This record gives sequence, C-alpha cells and structure tokens, in this order.
Amino acid sequence: MKKIIAVLIGLVLLGAPQMRAQQYNDGPKNDFNISYGYFTVSQFAAVMGGVLGAAFTLGHAAPTDILSTGSLQLEYLHKTNNWLWLGGGVSGEIDTLVMESRDSDGKPTGNTTRSNINTLNAFATAKANWLRREKMAMYTRLSAGVFTAIGEETSLAPSVQLGLLGCEFGSVKNRGFIELGIGMHGIISGGYRILF
Repeated sequence: MKKIIAVLIGLVLLGAPQMRAQQYNDGPKNDFNISYGYFTVSQFAAVMGGVLGAAFTLGHAAPTDILSTGSLQLEYLHKTNNWLWLGGGVSGEIDTLVMESRDSDGKPTGNTTRSNINTLNAFATAKANWLRREKMAMYTRLSAGVFTAIGEETSLAPSVQLGLLGCEFGSVKNRGFIELGIGMHGIISGGYRILF
C-alpha cells in the first residue's frame, strides 16, 4: 500500500515544473468544501457481496436490495504555493445489503439477512492544480488516510482516493466542482467550495 501511495504522489509531483507556468497566481489561500460522491469502494463491496453470496450458495441466497447513501465529505485545504494545496477532511457513508434465502426450487423462503456497512473516513489530501484561471481550474487530487467500518465488528483499514481529473468553476471565492476518480469518495463526485 505504501508503494502505491508513493507512486501516486510521484505522478502528481512529476508535472510540478509545468504547473508553475500557469496563469492566475493570486487569490484566496484557504479552501473549505463539501461534496457528495457515488459508487465508492463500500458500494462496490456491497454489490460484490451480493453477487458472490448468490454464486457461492448456488442460488440459495439472492440479493434483494442494495441501498447506499453515497459518500458525503467535508474537507479543508490550504494553498502552499501557486499550484499545490494541502489539507485533510472526513467523510461518511451508509450501505445496506439485503439477502433473501431461496429453497431448492429457487422460491423465496421469507428469511432475509441484512448487512450494514457504515464507514467513517479521515484523510489527508494533496491537490495539484495543473490549469489555473481566474474563474476555473483543473486539478488532480490524492487523498490517503484510514477508515473504520462500524457494525458488528469495528476495525481500522487504510483508505485512498485518487481524483484523476477535477474541474472547478465559478467566481474567485465560490466554486462548484466535479471530479472523476476512484476510491473511498466515489468514481464521480461533485460539490461546492468556498475560498477565503
């Protein structure tokens, strides 16, 4: 896991000399944002749990419902130089998988099993703006930290989110953003940021 994170940070920093040449170097130094992400690692785990549960029971159990809130994140970033922002944040998500027992003919027996995956995530973030303009920016973001799955057993595990392509737009101090990535915050996420 440490090697993967080191490689990802190296890729973000690889373009550092080109990033310094961008326009719009002035502006706010602090960023507070709230965002929502969908199809996260937890959602993927719930879907795969249903699929594998049905496969390994040879059809004697089947997923009947998969519910998810998606991931809600709060994050603070501080501008360290003209292209790099560092900070951290928290996120949370609730996922539920409902499995139903089947008899040998494949008919429901009425017995259901409900599995809840409630996750809390604390993370540090590095965001590299590789295109900066007064009213828009494009960036790549890497977040790494720990998450805990709250349920019958509570444990800590490493978490990561790689925001491959992010685009923010709006005024100098208020911006909306959308991001494509992979990890604990989802494949697609979007939100609102206040810069001050």
